[in-house]
Amino acid sequence: MNKLLSAGFSRLWKNKVFWIGILLMSGMLIFVLVSNYRDMMRYSEEARVGYIPDTFLPGCFMFIGCFTSVFAALFLGTEYSDGTIRNKLVVGHSRISVYLSCLILCIVSSLLVCFAATLVTFLAGIPLFGLPLYPTVMLQKFGIGILMVTAFSGIFTLPVMLIHNKSISSVVCIIGFFILVFLSIYIMQRLEAPEFIDSSFVMSVDGEIIPGDPFPNPSYLRGTTRSVYEFFADFLPTSQSFRIVQSGALPHPWRFCAYSSLTTVVSTLVGTLLFRKKDIK
Repeated sequence: MNKLLSAGFSRLWKNKVFWIGILLMSGMLIFVLVSNYRDMMRYSEEARVGYIPDTFLPGCFMFIGCFTSVFAALFLGTEYSDGTIRNKLVVGHSRISVYLSCLILCIVSSLLVCFAATLVTFLAGIPLFGLPLYPTVMLQKFGIGILMVTAFSGIFTLPVMLIHNKSISSVVCIIGFFILVFLSIYIMQRLEAPEFIDSSFVMSVDGEIIPGDPFPNPSYLRGTTRSVYEFFADFLPTSQSFRIVQSGALPHPWRFCAYSSLTTVVSTLVGTLLFRKKDIK
């Protein structure tokens, strides 16, 4: 395992996707940071204090799923296209060691991108907006974000290690990520629908315009259906990424940690079992 990881990290430091990911992630966060600073300069000083720590420092977790899907497909997919996986097995490495080393590389590379982008955001944002007002909440979000990154890595390592065609695995990973994104957006929109809808204004017999009584929203989720939607809103890593970048404390954080850990364990077990039986070409 140590030799596999050593060889993998040697490739990582020379990998263009990894360094481009750091630059793009940092660039996006800096762009959002500067744009919001310019907008908030129009308001009072009190409105700007503490804004950056609650929203931008964990902002890397908003985009890390996209990076992980691309990195896993391109970096790990090269293992098949170059025949590296076959050579590793020929020299005596077990299939489980090969799979786990690829998973660890994916996790560490994604975390390094997050930490690098966060450091850049911290150095650029703190002079503009000040120090974090809620460091405990910030640490909680980073802890949940780290587990979320492992879940993303487990999800995208699975198809890459089972599909020998690099082009197909790339398409599967990237499309899979956007399916998760759209699914999370749909779920959260349904959950945020109001229970009641305010009716339009009506005119009384005296000619006075008054608001009408609110009526139940037919799109509001209730009962078991709402519980199912809430489960997937907490379970999907893309949904977690949306909530991490929102201001304020996270609801039931331990549930997020448990779901991310479960996703990582299940995807890894399924991946290793299927990889052991795969015919390596």
